[in-house]
Amino acid sequence: MNTSTLKFFIVESPKTKFSDEQVLLSQFTGKQFSRNEAEILFGKIMNHKWNMSEKLNRDVGIRVATIDFMENFYQLRENAEGKSIIKKFLENKTLRNFIRFYFESKSKAILA
Repeated sequence: MNTSTLKFFIVESPKTKFSDEQVLLSQFTGKQFSRNEAEILFGKIMNHKWNMSEKLNRDVGIRVATIDFMENFYQLRENAEGKSIIKKFLENKTLRNFIRFYFESKSKAILA
């Protein structure tokens, strides 16, 4: 029996263009994320996966947890002007007045 030792060298490879988190999130959501945002988001998704698994008493896949997190909990990123969609909506007075009028008329119809 030959008992030789295996010798190997660890060569530092240059960093790839995309991190593992960026690649996975891109595959699951179809969206591109920065390296930093992907790392933070992936940590939140893993926590969400654990919570879902505990509530359902079974293991849910990372894809299911990612999709559920993105649809239900992910905060909308700001657009190019630096305003979120919600802020933009609240600044539109015509639309706000229309929605207020709609709900006021519905409540009057219910009370009548």
